[in-house]
Formats: sequence, C-alpha cells, structure tokens
Amino acid sequence: MILSTKLHIPQLRGDILVERPTITELLNKGLKTKLTSVTAPGGYGKTTALSHWLKQSGIPSVWVSFDPQDNDLIQFWSYVIAAVDSKNSGFAEAMNTYLPTLKSGAFATFITAMIDEFSSHSDELVLIFDDYHSIHLSSIHASVVFLLEHLPAHIHLYIASRFELPIPTARLQTMGQVVKITIRDLRFQLDEGIRYFRDCMGFSLSKDDVSILVSRTEGWISGLHLAAISLKKSDHSSNFINAFSGVHRSVADYLFQEVFSHQSDEMRSFLLETSILNRMNDALCEAVTGQTNCQERLELLDQQNLFIIPLDDERQWYRYHHLFSEFLQRQYQQKHPEQAKQLYVRAANWLEEHGFFEEAVEHFLMGGHYPEVVSLIGKHLHGLQLKRGVLYRWFSALPESSLLATPEVQLLYVKILAESEGLELAGSRLRLMEDNLSDPEWKPFVGTFFYLYAAVSFYRKEFQRATEYLELFEQHMPEGSYIQMIEANTFTVNFDSLLVFFDDLHEAEKFFYKWIKVWENKKNYPYVGFFYVAYSELLYEWNRLEEAEVYLERALREKCMQPYFLIFGRAAIYAARVSLAKGNSAKAFDLLEQIKPNIDSPDRAIALKKLDAEKAYLSLANGSFKDVTAWLGICGLKHSDTVPLYLFSEYLQLARALMQCGSVNEALQLLEHLHRLVDNEDRLRYKIKVCILQSIALHRKGDTTDALMKLESVLHLAQPQGYIRSFVDEGVELANLLAQYLDHRQHSSLRNSLPVPLRYVKKLLQLMNGQTEGSLPLPSLLTQQEMKILRMIEQGFKNQQIADNIYVTVGTVKTHLKNIYRKLEVNSRLQALQRAKELNLL
Repeated sequence: MILSTKLHIPQLRGDILVERPTITELLNKGLKTKLTSVTAPGGYGKTTALSHWLKQSGIPSVWVSFDPQDNDLIQFWSYVIAAVDSKNSGFAEAMNTYLPTLKSGAFATFITAMIDEFSSHSDELVLIFDDYHSIHLSSIHASVVFLLEHLPAHIHLYIASRFELPIPTARLQTMGQVVKITIRDLRFQLDEGIRYFRDCMGFSLSKDDVSILVSRTEGWISGLHLAAISLKKSDHSSNFINAFSGVHRSVADYLFQEVFSHQSDEMRSFLLETSILNRMNDALCEAVTGQTNCQERLELLDQQNLFIIPLDDERQWYRYHHLFSEFLQRQYQQKHPEQAKQLYVRAANWLEEHGFFEEAVEHFLMGGHYPEVVSLIGKHLHGLQLKRGVLYRWFSALPESSLLATPEVQLLYVKILAESEGLELAGSRLRLMEDNLSDPEWKPFVGTFFYLYAAVSFYRKEFQRATEYLELFEQHMPEGSYIQMIEANTFTVNFDSLLVFFDDLHEAEKFFYKWIKVWENKKNYPYVGFFYVAYSELLYEWNRLEEAEVYLERALREKCMQPYFLIFGRAAIYAARVSLAKGNSAKAFDLLEQIKPNIDSPDRAIALKKLDAEKAYLSLANGSFKDVTAWLGICGLKHSDTVPLYLFSEYLQLARALMQCGSVNEALQLLEHLHRLVDNEDRLRYKIKVCILQSIALHRKGDTTDALMKLESVLHLAQPQGYIRSFVDEGVELANLLAQYLDHRQHSSLRNSLPVPLRYVKKLLQLMNGQTEGSLPLPSLLTQQEMKILRMIEQGFKNQQIADNIYVTVGTVKTHLKNIYRKLEVNSRLQALQRAKELNLL
C-alpha cells in the first residue's frame, strides 16, 4: 500500500523561514550533476532547505520521505515509482511490470528498465530522497548506485540523510557529477541566526546573545529553535543564554526536556504515548492514548510548532520530528517500559482493524511482540498475495524461536524461500522439520510438509521424487492445503508455466496426466488448474488440439480458478492459439478481450502486458501487420532491455515484431540475449523457441548457411520430444527455410550434419502446407523426372518400360530409384509408394 503522505513535499511555515542564498546556490549546482547529497545530523534544516528551494525555483520535482519500514527493495522502489508517476503519467504502468524482478534481491533488470523509462521522458526532473538514513538494506544502496551510474543527464537525484551516504561516490566526484552539502554548509552562521531570532521568532536579542547561542549550538538549527521556544518561557533571557552550554547531545537533551517540562500533564502524557507511532491521526491517537480530544491536541502542537509535521494538506495525518520522537520514546521506555509495550499492541490492533495490515505487523515487531506477529500473519494468510518481499523481511526479523513457534509459520517460511530462489535453504529447513512430524501438533500439517517437499523437488527437476511426495501429500491431505494457493496470483521471477521445468515432454505428459486424474474431480480445488494449463500447452505443442481444448475449457470454466490469472489468463492465451490454429482468428481475439475485466491480480499491469503481446502475436499470424507495428510503439519493451524470465514470451514476440518491421539486427541482438538467459536457467523449451526465431532472423539477414545450421541444431533438440507447434506456428517463412534445409540434406550439402530424421522435417512441412493460408505449396521433395518415375511405378511399370517411356537407359532409371528411396527414407518400391501417399505426393 502506497501512503500518499510520504510523497508530499513537506509544508513549511513561511513565518519561520530564513533566506539562505548560499544553500540555494549549492542546490542550483545540483541541476548540472547526477547527485546532490545533503548530509548532516538531525535538525540542521535539510528537509526545510530542499522544500524551500523547490518552492522558490518551481523546478519539476518529486519527493519521497523514507522510514525504516521501507527497507525492502520492492517497497522502496514502489514509492519512487509512485512519486515519479505523479509528474510523468504512465511511468508507474511501465515500471510496475518489473517490480517482481526485485523479489529475489536482484535489481539490475528493474533499474535498467527505470533508466530506459527516464530516458523516454525528455523533461528535466528533480528526484528527492528524504530521510535516507532510515535505509540500511545493502541491496537498496547498491541499486541506487546502479541507478546513479547510468542516470540520464536530465534527471537529478538529491538525497538527504543524517549520515554520510553509504554509497561510493568517488568516481562520480572525479567526473564532476556530485555536489556535497554537509553540516558545514547547513549550520547557521551568525547573520542567519540574527535574522532567525529577529524576523522569525520575534526576539530583539543583541548580536552578542545570538552569537553565544549560535556558537554553543554550533549552528544547529533545531537547537536554536528549541532555545527560542525555551526563551519564550523564560523571564530572564540573559541568564538563560549565559547558562546555555554543553556538548551537542547534552544540549539537545536539555532543550527537549525544557520544552517537554513546560507542557501540561495531559499533553506530556499524550506526547509520550503517541511517540511510538510513525504517523498518526485523531482516531489512531485516541486508540493508543484513550484520550478523546486528540485532534485538538494535534492542532495545538502544530500551531506551537512543537516538532510536529503535517503529512497532508488537510492536516489529518502528522508525524513528530525524528529527534523529538526519539527523545520521547527514550523517556517513555525509561519511565514506563511495560506500558510502552502495551501501546504497541493498541496501535497494531487499530491499524489491523482499519486495513493497515503491514503497519500493524511492523508495530508488533517494534514492540517485540513476536507471538502476535506470528498470529497476525496466520490470520491473514489468504491476503498475502502481495507480500512476498515483505514476508521475507518479517521472517528474517523474527527470532528463530518465533520461526519455530508453529508448524504453520515454519511451512509458510519454506514456501516463501522456495519461490524466492531460496531452494537450498528451503530444503534444509524441511529436513530439520522431519523429526517433528510425529508430534501431535504437527498432525494437521504433515500433508502440507509433503506438498512443500514435492514443490522443492519439482523446482529442482527431481520429478520422480516430486511424485513420491505428492503421493504422500494426497494420502495425508486429499482435500488439499491452504498453502498451495498462497501468492498464486503473482508472477514469479523464474516461470509462468510448470511445463518449462521439463526437458523431456514425454515425462511431462505422464506427470501432469497422473495428477490431473487424481485431482480433477475434487470440488473447489483450484491448484489442479496449473496442471490443466501445463498439460494443455503440452498437448498443443504436439498438435493434439481437440484434447488441449478440453483441459483449457476446464480452466476457463471452473469458478474456483477465476481469481488466478496464472491459471485462467494463460488458459485463455492457449485457447486463443488453438482457435487460431483451427482458422478461427475472430474467436482467438475475443477470448483475450473477454478475460480482461476479470483480472484481479496485484500484477494486473503485467497481466495486461502479456495479453497485449499475445494479441500482437495473433495479429502477426493473421497478417495484420499494422497492429503489430502499433503494439511495437506502445509496448514499452526494447531489444536492449535486461529481460526478466517471467516476460520471456513477451520479448520473444518483440523479436518477431522487430523482424517484421525490418529491424533484423536488433532482433538478433535480443534473441542472443534471450538465448544466454534461457541457457543459464536451463530452460530447454524456451531455448528451442529462441533458436527457431534465430534461424528465421539469420535467413532474413541473408546468412542462409548459418540459418540452416541453426535450424538443424534446433531440429536436433526438438525432434526427440516431438515439438510441432513451435515450428508450425512460425508460418510461411520457416516453412520455406525447412524446405531449403530438406533439399540441402537430400543433396548432402550441409557441413557436419546432425542426425535429424528427415521424416520429422517432412512431417512439419506437411502440417505447414495444410495450415498455411495462401499459396505455399508443399516443397518439392522429388524432381520432376523422379515424380514421373514414381507415377509409373504406381502403374506397375518395370525398369525397362520406364526407361523406354522417358528415353533413358535402365542404369539411369536405377540411379533415379536410389535417389527416390533416399529422399523418402525407404528401401523398396512398395515402401516408396506408401510414403509418397502419406506425403500427398500421389
């Protein structure tokens, strides 16, 4: 959930602002660099300086205020996306597609996409990261470094932090791409102190008095502000100023206590009890404190400028100045440690009740209420579809004793690990759990344990082992487990179909069919939908279209599968392909349009992107090249992108579209990148699809020999598994290339030829001839003379009769017969006639 208040440029009171031309000049210099760092301890006016500068300059800008809860890659960058989208419409739509790539902790794909998106907008933009000291996650720091290294010249990043930035800037500095604003620049000088007390706070202090305060606070602006508040309460300003001394920390504590001690008992109680809140409104404060006049107190604090900051224009949500909040929390923890723990519970309960589930968990964590964290997660198990990254962070924050608190939590953690590329750790934790299975507490969860062992085995491509564990799962939990569908509505980093894990399609057929038969008659069992889809894809690949339709219709029809786009959405895509293969392109397009209103997924933007790419695929197959070109202009994909594996199909379509538009070199670059990607991930099915397009692209480029060699290599991979539609669906151009390959093979003109059965090639050509619209004839397997001889053989002619009819010698007839036998891969006249009829040559 994006809290819009964190994206607001902080509201400033005009009556307490001091014009600071030196700071303004430094900030203006940042418009010629990539990075401007504004670093100083709390209270030195970093936020004030930046917000005042933005207001004065009118420069297009966006703002994000971070807090400790943003130490999560997805959450951190989600706020940045939301902020930029407020200025550059469409930015979020383009970038949200890439957010799932951050789930594994890797960020190169995401940041590269962000850089590309920034480059597509030419207007200058200032991006402010405020309170960056709240961020301590190393992967976030690394991702910011990556962004800075490639940031377009018209984008300028300003980072405000209490500490030196934990990112290397030396290289950028040598290039003149960094402006540093530090405590030396930010602290008030004497003239600024004089103007502050005189113009902003209304004091007629002597220059010497101001000099003492500025000197003793070392120009610390909040210290001066606190001194001014205390002076208002003092009857003897000179005595107060002369007694004002001490090091920075003691001065801060003294001033805070001076301010605090002058509040009424009720206000002090309110301040202490609400100090545990990261942000607050009237109702939340009432729930925590039990007081009924909380809005009045918030407004009073705001009016007195008592370190409270409004977070929205309506002044409904507020937060305390961080130092003031920390001071109050220390006071409360020292005086009432047990009460403080209970306040975290009150806050968490209110936040949960009002739909702020994540913040509720955070407050339980801050209060050290780990059992409540476990309980709250357990209560909301079915609402965790959005939360894989956050869940991982929460589980990492829990002590081991809490992770072991309940079987449910232990198993959920394994699920998160397994689907976040933590297979080894997931497997280790499962092995540790084995000793617990005899415990009565574990009895209801034994089936779930076996399911997770099956899932981990499956992702490791240990399919026999996966089957054995699924059988145990079925024995213990025939009704299924809640954990099967947790986060089943979001795209993972590695796959969008179970079929891609199989290199051996025949093994896949046995696996999916077995479990479909086990689960297909169960009521309200959506998990089988993933198997329907994977099995349908397999049947489609083998050109068993009617059988594929049966399972696709089940996935589209069953209500329990409707909430899951990864089931019904992918089913619709393959149902559309079946319709197209049967010649009904109108139905194919309708299928894709009909499901759009039904998409209810946190990854809706990705789902729509997939459907649009599939429509472009259908348009290309249907000859609607205008639509393909239009999609190419709006899809937001580029051949130079870093490709996330879950968008493999979309980038494959991009390669097709680029070829269609004449950008063959770009298509080849993209395909080479895709080839490396799927090779590294060990995805044979994807590799075959890439190699097919590479052969077409090479042929288009005029590199016929390389195209034929590439085609032969993919035929060699595909033939043992019976791949059909991956070839047939590429249409006329591939058919012509296959015909050329067949001709070269028959004349032994290919170097280092791989053992690809020609019967397989001929079968593909036969299917392509039957399903390709237009004038594509079956490529000529036999010469005209050889066809004459074959027809005479059909009529029963002997060799001499054939020789007499075509005016050649019997020896020449025998040579022709040898060529016919070789091309048809037969050894006799009878076999030749049978094979010729199979190929529709006779």
